[in-house]
Amino acid sequence: MSDAPRPARPSFDAALAIIREQSASLGVETVGLLDALHRVTAGDGIAASDYPRFDAAAMDGFAFAAADTVGATPKQPAHLPIAGSVRAGISPTTHAPRTACRISTGAPVPAGCDYVLPHEEARIEQGALVLDRPLLPGRNVRRRGEDAAAGARVLSPGTRVTPEIIGALACYGVAALDVARQPSITLLPTGDELLVPPSVERPAAIFDANSVMLTALLRAQGIEPRRALPVSDDVAQLERAIAAASDSAIVVTTGGASGGDHDHLGRALARLGARVHFHGVRMRPGKPLLFATLPNGTLFFGLPGNPVAALLGARFFLGAALRVMSGLPPECGETVEIDTDRRPDTTLFLKASRDAAGAIRILADQRSHTLRPLIEANCWVVADTTSDGERRRVYPLT
Repeated sequence: MSDAPRPARPSFDAALAIIREQSASLGVETVGLLDALHRVTAGDGIAASDYPRFDAAAMDGFAFAAADTVGATPKQPAHLPIAGSVRAGISPTTHAPRTACRISTGAPVPAGCDYVLPHEEARIEQGALVLDRPLLPGRNVRRRGEDAAAGARVLSPGTRVTPEIIGALACYGVAALDVARQPSITLLPTGDELLVPPSVERPAAIFDANSVMLTALLRAQGIEPRRALPVSDDVAQLERAIAAASDSAIVVTTGGASGGDHDHLGRALARLGARVHFHGVRMRPGKPLLFATLPNGTLFFGLPGNPVAALLGARFFLGAALRVMSGLPPECGETVEIDTDRRPDTTLFLKASRDAAGAIRILADQRSHTLRPLIEANCWVVADTTSDGERRRVYPLT
């Protein structure tokens, strides 16, 4: 490790503030609708077309004018001859007054018609639809533009795009979206113990799970990171690997961030001339986490090697930078009343499960190397105990 003194270890919230201060938007780009999945909108989403594009039948049945049923009674019903049919995708011909036409779900309702009677409710006698009561217009008719009118603002800036949003925008004729540019990210696992690919010749080695896990975490946000091969515990090799990765906007290492004899991250960064903003956070797990900027402005996150600590570092600290770059506000968490373990002046991250009723259960196994509990967990409980009092917040797992 470097002989230079480490910056003071900030609190969890102070560390996030430092990261946000060093992060900046990367600008805006326009992408095709499908490529916008998981991205964050950088402008308004505007409907390009009315939806529905025309008055349409909501189900299979018969279309006619409700006014043609005025005065109808069981004794003196209205008889509307059935004249023709309208199918989905086919423009209707002229509709004659006081007649009905067969119509398919999604088909344009002919001009002059304002009511669709379902097949199962229809009474037909001698080729005519028989109606024994007056009807009000509008039933089973999807009105043009009722969901979205052309030119309407349907999506706000700062919205993460989901499959459901893409489906809606496709219906509105939207082909492309302005979204926040995303950073290029290199994941750089470190450690002599890492095994890629699996081999029976090294029984004491372990699988490189961290970079796999973090790749999946980033893909869920629409980011495809560059995943480098593991680097051994050698300061010169680590220095070269970080320098080679510095063409990315963000470099993330896993392992080598602590203070052991083979943890060389601090020395490698010092040799590269990096500015270390903090090395260590008052939190558990994940205390050794390091954040720096390289001389070219690349953000650097040195995450611990224990899997849960690595996940937490990416989830909250790398996540804070990504939110700034995407134009999203800081994540605040939901304050909850729950009894947890306490550790003065240290933030605890606790694996937890929240049920449909909102009840939160802290899971039994909180060790930083065990991922099995995360299969059951769906949230983190973040517990702060300071001289100002106690605070418990809950955050989504990822």
